[in-house]
Amino acid sequence: MSHRLDIPVMQWRQHDIRPLRDLLTRISADPETARAWRGSVVLHFEEENSYNPYLNPGVAGFLKNAYSEFPHLMYFLDPDQANAPTDGFFTTIGALQENQFGAWIIWSDEVANAFYNVLADAAVYAIDQGDDWIAVVKGYEYDERQTRLTEIKAILIDRGVITD
Repeated sequence: MSHRLDIPVMQWRQHDIRPLRDLLTRISADPETARAWRGSVVLHFEEENSYNPYLNPGVAGFLKNAYSEFPHLMYFLDPDQANAPTDGFFTTIGALQENQFGAWIIWSDEVANAFYNVLADAAVYAIDQGDDWIAVVKGYEYDERQTRLTEIKAILIDRGVITD
């Protein structure tokens, strides 16, 4: 079940993450509640009606602040591709670009490293909540040929969160 969070236009334009902060603080207070909300939050930016809201600088700034305060944000976001949660992350690091054909991710080693680390942050949060970190990561795997489990596991081992 998805939970839509409407972000008022005056807040996302000012990069004010209070509505998201209030929600995440409330649901993070109890591990059972946090687990129940895993992969269910859909952000809706009011009055942003373009084909890809993440190209809007106000939305990008809002999300940059959100990831700065909640690096594990992907734990809570609905990973369904239709909601474009990865676009929301990629815009925060300048990797989401637009051309005449639409929005594209400009992939590089740096972008891959940042993406793997934000997934690792979500995985660490899952572990801290007594949740399945592998399920969190797999939620963001849209093609079985592009699994990221090996990379995320290596980061978690490197951080001392899990052992081999």
